[in-house]
Amino acid sequence: MQAGDRLICAFVDKADVHESFRVWPLHMTILPWFRLTDVSEDIARGLAAALRPIHPFEVTMGERAVFGPRHNRPATLVQLPTPFTDIEWRVRGYLHKKRAWLVDETTKAGREFRPHVTAQGAKQMQTGDTFVCDQVY
Repeated sequence: MQAGDRLICAFVDKADVHESFRVWPLHMTILPWFRLTDVSEDIARGLAAALRPIHPFEVTMGERAVFGPRHNRPATLVQLPTPFTDIEWRVRGYLHKKRAWLVDETTKAGREFRPHVTAQGAKQMQTGDTFVCDQVY
């Protein structure tokens, strides 16, 4: 793995740890691309420690929205409040302490994290759908 090709996400579809995908499964990006020279195993241990207080939880999907630079990527928002906002805060805090370069801090003007699941082709979450976040890998 090269520095700069890492991101943190939550999988909605069941996926094997460390699996490579030709087509991404449904997922929520917790933190987009970042660069950190530490080896992946060390980052995983640090993130696991930062997220240790998080217990399994269920989320419900809310309204539809569009994201992306051209506002053309359909997504479904997670209803607030949600533990995903705390998870994002903990992940970002850990990476700040490690002095990681975070792409979204160089490309966006102070937008808040808004948990959502982006459609993947024809696969999309619907308003009222639920999923469980039961484990951090």
